[in-house]
Amino acid sequence: MAEELPSYKTELISIENLEKDYYEIKIKKPSDMNWVAGQYMRLGLPTKEVTEKKKLRALSFASLPEDDVILLGTRTGKEISNFKQNLLTVQPGEEVEVKGPLGQFTLPEDENQTLVFFAGGVGVTPIRALLEKLAKDKSERTIKFVYSSLDYYFYKEDFAEFKKSLPNAEFIFVRDENDVDRELTKLTNELANDALYYVSSSEKIVEAVSQSLQDKGIDTENIKHDILYGY
Repeated sequence: MAEELPSYKTELISIENLEKDYYEIKIKKPSDMNWVAGQYMRLGLPTKEVTEKKKLRALSFASLPEDDVILLGTRTGKEISNFKQNLLTVQPGEEVEVKGPLGQFTLPEDENQTLVFFAGGVGVTPIRALLEKLAKDKSERTIKFVYSSLDYYFYKEDFAEFKKSLPNAEFIFVRDENDVDRELTKLTNELANDALYYVSSSEKIVEAVSQSLQDKGIDTENIKHDILYGY
């Protein structure tokens, strides 16, 4: 029998429409809740009438526990789900439910392991937390971060700040499939299986990028996935 997830009642701090259908959500961190960079949670809306079968939605932590705020990023997509419609009506101070943490999209124990991060769109949220953790630790390991988006880059200003504390990090912002393939080809030629590869995006993109990495000679055990199942 599966162990029940810890559940916390807390409150919304804010929801901000950053650009087009991109939203940043801030939730008050329950004092007794902790997680590890790269993990995710499930969000519930107890004050709303969500008509969809799935009453909770998985969202990755974009912040660290010591930030004292749960930072989340999401998109509504062209057709807004009933859950997202309800979410956008939640007011500051209104109750929300948080369950978790979950997931193994976390940093390796080897503090010298070279890391390659690939994010597509809003899949950047867990990678923001991973990079914040590395920056706070002033990690000297080799880090390559490829971020692909057609129209908007979440947390771009934060990444510029993190990079100041990461002397061996390279951040690469691209826009289309050809750019992604070019950068991944360069990285796999340079690093091969001496790096651990993190891939976070929609299911379709994660599958495509992971297959591309394997085609370039990367072993499956050197690839970690974080899949966003819809908006």
